[in-house]
Amino acid sequence: MNPLVPDFILEQDAEGQYAGAVDAAVLHVSLPAVVELAEQMIARQAIDPDALRSLFDPLFEAVHQSGGFVAAFSPGGGFTALFPDRPGRNVTRHARSAALAMRRSLLELAARRALGAGGAQMPFRIGLAWGSVHWTIVRIAEDRAYFLLYGPALEACQATDRGGDDSELHLDRSFRERLPAAGARESAVEFDDADLLSAPPSLTVAETRADADAEAFLPPGAGDLAPEGEIREVTTVSLSLDRVASPTELIQQLHEIAAMYGATFAGMNVTERGYGALFYFGAPVSHESDHDRALDFALELKSNGLGVQRLAVGITRARCLIGFFGGAGRREFACLGRAVHLAAQIARKAAPSSIWADERAFLAGEASHQWSTENIFRFDGFDLPILVYSLERRRIAVQEEFYDLGPIGREAELERLTRALEPIFAGRSAGVVYILGEAGIGKSYLVHSYRHQRAQLMDMRPLLWIEARCDQTLKTPLYAFEFALKEYLGISSEIGQHAKQAGLDLALQLLLERLPESWAEVRSGIDRSREALARLLRLRSEEPATPEAEAERREEALAALSALLVAESSLQPVVVHLDDAQWADPTSLEAVRAITAACRDLPLAVICSARPPAPGGEEGAVRIPLDEGIPSQVIELAPLPKERLLALAEPFFGGPLPTMLESLLGQTAGGNPFFAQEILAYWLEDGRYGSTHEGARSSRFMPPRTVNSLLVARLERLEPRTRQTVVSAAVLGREFDTRVLARMIPDASVLVDHLRFGEAQRIWSRMGEHRFEFCTVLIRDAAYGMQPKPAAERQHRLAAEALEAVYGDDLEDQRAALDSHRKLAG
Repeated sequence: MNPLVPDFILEQDAEGQYAGAVDAAVLHVSLPAVVELAEQMIARQAIDPDALRSLFDPLFEAVHQSGGFVAAFSPGGGFTALFPDRPGRNVTRHARSAALAMRRSLLELAARRALGAGGAQMPFRIGLAWGSVHWTIVRIAEDRAYFLLYGPALEACQATDRGGDDSELHLDRSFRERLPAAGARESAVEFDDADLLSAPPSLTVAETRADADAEAFLPPGAGDLAPEGEIREVTTVSLSLDRVASPTELIQQLHEIAAMYGATFAGMNVTERGYGALFYFGAPVSHESDHDRALDFALELKSNGLGVQRLAVGITRARCLIGFFGGAGRREFACLGRAVHLAAQIARKAAPSSIWADERAFLAGEASHQWSTENIFRFDGFDLPILVYSLERRRIAVQEEFYDLGPIGREAELERLTRALEPIFAGRSAGVVYILGEAGIGKSYLVHSYRHQRAQLMDMRPLLWIEARCDQTLKTPLYAFEFALKEYLGISSEIGQHAKQAGLDLALQLLLERLPESWAEVRSGIDRSREALARLLRLRSEEPATPEAEAERREEALAALSALLVAESSLQPVVVHLDDAQWADPTSLEAVRAITAACRDLPLAVICSARPPAPGGEEGAVRIPLDEGIPSQVIELAPLPKERLLALAEPFFGGPLPTMLESLLGQTAGGNPFFAQEILAYWLEDGRYGSTHEGARSSRFMPPRTVNSLLVARLERLEPRTRQTVVSAAVLGREFDTRVLARMIPDASVLVDHLRFGEAQRIWSRMGEHRFEFCTVLIRDAAYGMQPKPAAERQHRLAAEALEAVYGDDLEDQRAALDSHRKLAG
């Protein structure tokens, strides 16, 4: 006997018989205790194969002793056995005898409290049916094959599993009619020990034929698993399908699609309404992108249709027990756990042509795929109702795709910026280059494109790039250059004071080692700058000073920054990017004047990107009074022509744009590429539309008319908990510490999934282990403005408390942020 594949199947395969039918009694056992045992092992992180074997062994022995064989296992923990008809023997009586022996064994097991606490009865159901059983073997290749047992008898037996009484035998009419008159009873309570065969026909097991190929029926990689099994994170995809005329063709289709996506096809099984199929992502072979593969696979199945009337998909994600499980006479590769059982139940309940998933699957796939909330349902074996989500489509990361398209429409401005910075590669100062334009017009993208272009040059010359970012709320003196200094040193606010001091000391020491000994004045300037740079990094606790002392410290800080950049630009070209300069504090603007004056004969450039003043606003355009002889020039970004915006959008459609979308991009976007990409993202994420011309004719699609309101509308579409995380992060500012954020949201356990979602959708990007930043200040501002004032005050209060809890005694670096949150908390 081969325990991994029924001998009946191996014999037919060896003889080249790939399809047929037999009359048989069918026995199905539903045994939820198997799933519960697996869950206990998963929770304890301790696998005990003997516990499962002690459950299955007496049940399988009863099957074999009565002349049957175990055909297949079920996701819910049970199994199906067949008793083929034999001349001169009423196999229904032997099948019933096996069922009675199983029932007695299970009741005794429950009584011994082997599987339950307090002596509670262990639930199980045993169904018996009679009729025709078909079999098919599908040879995909020499080393891969599947088998399926199906037909009326199996379907009838599955239907008995829906009975209301546990611990009973449920017989279908055909089975009862074949029993001797005295034994044709409907319930096990009517049977007594006399119904157990006094001398059951012991199954004489022949040696499996030498040419039987059991390995071909096993999933690739299954042989590499530990003998006792493993615990892994698995995404389970379960299918519920109507009956088809040719299951052979269906199995071939499923195998081909599964192979495309790297799924483990665990085979098909019979359900009371047709067929089921199970696919595992993460077992026995795993990939880094298993969950995304699973979701794309489900969408492919839905799109394909497989030629069936009804196809529904259930998806779950959880840690599962994987390996070969069963008893001494029969084992099968399986993933065990509640999630596998739930996936099958979700698929049976799902509407036709729909893909439903549990919350874990939704959270793990929220970043990459578009979802909608379906409903709350009750499922067999679960005490509480479960919220189900519907998978709609893969998200299109419009923002990231826009970046990958290159500087469409900004070629002339990019050329101007390149020429403006060229002097630094000839050893001369480029002074200040202003890049001016409204929010979303592409200032940061233009700078990004220049950096990317410079990095791609084959003859790339050394270039030090320093980001000096301004902040709308934190306008403390020299904030932009405090940020720049941290960027230069490669340190962040999340490390302690000692680590920051060590980072500063090491960076200055390495700089001095690079400077020739003959550059005495430059080296002296670095030495003199130590204390001022330490104060700028808030490494020194200082008492409030007089205005005169404050002015002196400010001058020392400007001198220190100048000395640092003189040293660096003496060694290589340097670019300082003052981003969002419209929010720069006066001292940061004064620092630009001081730095450019100190480096007037050195290869240094300051790029100053800023918005123009708002109509009627008090602030004018950013202009820094530079010393005489320091060059400056302005690059203004005008709105893009309509045809340029359409060229950015066309790659998402593979052809002409829908007429309505073309109109929206041409008129509503006003030539603003950021607004255009948000309109496009809003369109592609709308449930009524997609990237097809035909699906976009309704005049109901009317996006908001401003960038901010459109961003708010897109954020409103997020799952409520994800949206709250984005809003809470916005309260912390353009940058945020995830440890602080975790203390501000109701459920910190979902933060990792929310952070991954935000990265995929370019809401924010990672700066360090605990540090993220919003990709644009526009998104941050839109998220912050979504909350009413009382809610914002409450969030600022939470932020202040979280900062104190996370940073403890090391609060000096967070002093400005802490004071700001306390002030805004009211």
